Amino acid sequence: MTFKEEFKKGATCDSVGTPESILGRAVCLSVHPGKMLLLPFIRWFDKRYRGLKFARVLFSLDLLLIGTMIGLGVAAIFLGFSQPVAFEDHISFEAAVAPREIITGAPSTLIIRYTNGTDEELRNAKLELTYPDHFLLQELSVEETQIEDGTIELGTIPVGGTGSVRIRGVMFGDVGGEQSFTSTLTFVHGVEADQAGKKVSVHTFLPSSSTLALTLTLPNRLVAFQEVEGTITYQNTGEIDFPTISIEPEWPNGFTFISSPISIVDGAFVVPAIAAGETGTLDFVGYLGEVGEEVTFIFHPSFTFDTSRYKQEALAHIAPVVPPQIRVGHSVDTSTIRPGAEALFTVSYENTGEFEVTNLVLSIEADTPFLTQDSYAGTTISTVAPGASGEVQIRASLRWNILQSETTDWDGLDLTSRATASYTLGDGTGQRVSSKGSSIVSPITTPIVFESFGRYATASGDQLGRGPLPPRVGLETKYWVFWHVSGTINKLSNVRIEGTLGEGVVFTGRQSSSQNSGVEYDASSNTVIWETSSIEPSLSPTSKIVGVAFELGLTPDASMVGEIPVLLYDIRISGTDARTGAYVSRSGSSVTTNLPNDLMAGGMAQVEE
Repeated sequence: MTFKEEFKKGATCDSVGTPESILGRAVCLSVHPGKMLLLPFIRWFDKRYRGLKFARVLFSLDLLLIGTMIGLGVAAIFLGFSQPVAFEDHISFEAAVAPREIITGAPSTLIIRYTNGTDEELRNAKLELTYPDHFLLQELSVEETQIEDGTIELGTIPVGGTGSVRIRGVMFGDVGGEQSFTSTLTFVHGVEADQAGKKVSVHTFLPSSSTLALTLTLPNRLVAFQEVEGTITYQNTGEIDFPTISIEPEWPNGFTFISSPISIVDGAFVVPAIAAGETGTLDFVGYLGEVGEEVTFIFHPSFTFDTSRYKQEALAHIAPVVPPQIRVGHSVDTSTIRPGAEALFTVSYENTGEFEVTNLVLSIEADTPFLTQDSYAGTTISTVAPGASGEVQIRASLRWNILQSETTDWDGLDLTSRATASYTLGDGTGQRVSSKGSSIVSPITTPIVFESFGRYATASGDQLGRGPLPPRVGLETKYWVFWHVSGTINKLSNVRIEGTLGEGVVFTGRQSSSQNSGVEYDASSNTVIWETSSIEPSLSPTSKIVGVAFELGLTPDASMVGEIPVLLYDIRISGTDARTGAYVSRSGSSVTTNLPNDLMAGGMAQVEE
C-alpha cells in the first residue's frame, strides 16, 4: 500500500475500519482520538453481545457493574493506606525556647504549650516531663505558678482549653548534637464511661555553641627541632559552675608531647571543675620535629560526667614555623661510655640563617642513671655570624655503679644523648630560641661490683676458721676468703679473678663456688685463680650473686709478732663485655687478719708469740 493510501485509510478509519499499518493508526488516533479509545469496547460488544435480545441493555449493565467494582477496589486501597485519626492526635503540643540559640552550659528557657483540640474535656490531666541526661533544672512553673519538679497536676482541660509549662535550666550536651525533652500527658475522657488516654510528645533542640571557651598561647614563631612550651587557657563564660572538664589534644604531625603538670587519662587532660566566670590554665611541653611552614594544634574540650563526655567547640590554632637558625649535631666517643670514665661528646654547630646569633650555649642532654645530671653545658660562644660553624667538646663523668632501685631496666642499659643549642636571634626580636639535634644511643660498658673480704666466722656467728685467735707464732690459723661479683648489666665473657698469697700463707684446697669448678693454685706465681667462660648480668633483683670462697692457712714466724699479716693481695677481676667488646677490670680489697666486723676474729688481728 502506498503512503498516500495508508494516510487516506487512517483519516477515514471510522468508516473503513481499523488501519493495519503504524502510519494509518497514528493518523486515525490524531483525527479520531475518541473513536480509537472506543474501539476495544466496540470489539467486545461485537464479540459478546451482538445478536442477543436486549444486547445494548445487557452491555450497559455489565459496564456499570465493572465500573462499580473498580470504584470499590480503589476506595478499599485508599482506605487501607490512610490511617484513622486517633483521639490523642487532636491534642497538640508546641515548644519554644529562649534564647533561640541553645548554648550548652548556659541557662535556657523552654515553654511547652498544649491545646485540647478534641470534642471532649480531659479530666484528671497530669503532665510528666523527662529531661535530657545531666540537665540542670533551675525553675519549673505552670501558668506563672512555680512548682517542684515531678508530676504536674493540670486538673480538667476543657474543650479548646490551652495551657503552658515554663522550664528553665542548663543543658550539658554535645555542640551540634541533640537534646530532647519528653512531655507525657495522661488523662481520662469519655461521656458515658471513663477512658484513659495518653499523649507523648518529644521536643528536640540542637545546641550550637558553648560557654566553655579555650585559647592557646604559643611563642610568636615556632622553630623546628626545638621544644615548644604552650598554655591552654580554659574559661567558664557562663553563670553556673562547671563540672569536670576534659581536653583531648590532637597534636600536629611531627610534634611529640613530652610533659604536663596535668596527667592525661584516656587520651585527654582532665582538669577540675571551675566556678562561673573563672579561668584556668594548662601548660604543656613538646618537641617540634620535622614539619612544614605551619602546624595546627587542635584541642577538643568536653564536659565530663563520670563516663559521659559532651563535646564542646574545638579550638584550632595555626602557628607559623621557621627552620632553626643554628643547626646542631654531635658525636660520641663510645670507648668512653663506661662506668668510672668521662664520656666524651663532640658538639658541632652551624649558623644556617640570615642573621647573626648571640650568646650561643651548646649542651648535651643525656639520659642514664650513670650520670648525676641531665644536661652538661659547654663553653658559651658570644657571636656566630651567618654561615659560621665550629665544634666544642663536652665531658661528663659516669658513676662507677648504680643501685637496683635507680632503674627498671637491669641489663643492656644505654646512654641516650642529644645536642642542644640555645641562642638569641639577631633579627631584632630578641627572641631566645632552643633547638636540638638527633638522638644517639650508645651502649654502656658494664660496671662490676667486686667484693673481696675475709672471715673467721659467718655473719650469724658460726665458726668457719680454725686455729688460735689472735694468730700465734708457729701455729696455723685458717681463714676463709670470699669473692663476690654483682652489679653487671651486660654479659661478661672470659672472666678471671686472681690474688697473690701473703707471706706465710698457704692454699688449703678447701673451697666453694656458685658456678664453674672452683679456684686453682698456681705455685709458680703463688696466686689463687678462678676462671669462668661467662657471667650473666647480675644487677636485676632476681639475679644471683656470683660467689667464690676458699680457705687459706697462716703460720706466722717470729718476725710477724705485733703485725697484721696480709692473707691475700693484688686481687683483680677482668673480663670482656660481651655486648660492647670492651675489656673491663676492677681491683679488689686486700684481705688481712684484721676482720673488725667478724663476731669471733674482730680485734684479734696482731700476731702474738
